[in-house]
Amino acid sequence: MPRPLLTLLLGLTVLSAAAQQSIYDDGTRTLYSREIYGGPVIHGDGWGGQIYYGRYRTAKDRHTFGLEVVGMKHPKEIKSFNPYYEDARGYFYGKLNSMLIVRPTYGRKHRITEKIRKSGVEVNYVWNVGPSLGLLKPVYLQIGEPEYPYETIVTERYDPAKHFANNIFGRASWFKGLGETKLYPGAFGRFAFNFEYAGDNTGIRALEAGVTLDAYAEKVPIMAELEGVENKQFFLEFYLALHFGSKTIR
Repeated sequence: MPRPLLTLLLGLTVLSAAAQQSIYDDGTRTLYSREIYGGPVIHGDGWGGQIYYGRYRTAKDRHTFGLEVVGMKHPKEIKSFNPYYEDARGYFYGKLNSMLIVRPTYGRKHRITEKIRKSGVEVNYVWNVGPSLGLLKPVYLQIGEPEYPYETIVTERYDPAKHFANNIFGRASWFKGLGETKLYPGAFGRFAFNFEYAGDNTGIRALEAGVTLDAYAEKVPIMAELEGVENKQFFLEFYLALHFGSKTIR
């Protein structure tokens, strides 16, 4: 290869490497002090939201403190409808309680690969632990009396011993029974990978994918244990979350 051409190629390679060494135009790295972010989360048996605060301990490591609220369904929940009335509201036959989980968490967020360009992706791994506060609200249904055709509709807490497909008109308001909510305390853990792709150095836009585990001291009675249905004590779920937020520069 002619020497002038070789010199030109080497020069272009050096310039290209220098241009890509940082996401910032002046070639310097930015040091951060904290970040705050949150957004929606969806998992195999429900959805919810989360918000997190992170404090940088080193350039790569953050301590995180967060709060999540997610719904949790039983895998055997199947929506049913009264076959005689078109205006009847759908309900889940056999469902005793609706479950909401509140998770105060502490954890770490560690950078694996740095974002080299503004259009690049920063990859982190994340772990969190904390209490899992299971809130169970009893299910109320609209019950037809007597058997079809119904003369009256009454609202009653679901009882598998007396409520069946032929006398359930539909579900009652979700707020009915809110004052009867019971707490099931447990423990929570998570491990995930976080992919941050914001185009500016103080913004956060990220996709997070991972696995969570909520564990309780006893089975959580979401469903009536009929026809082989069993309640669970451990809830292992894969999830996806979208994060939006900002970072603070030192």
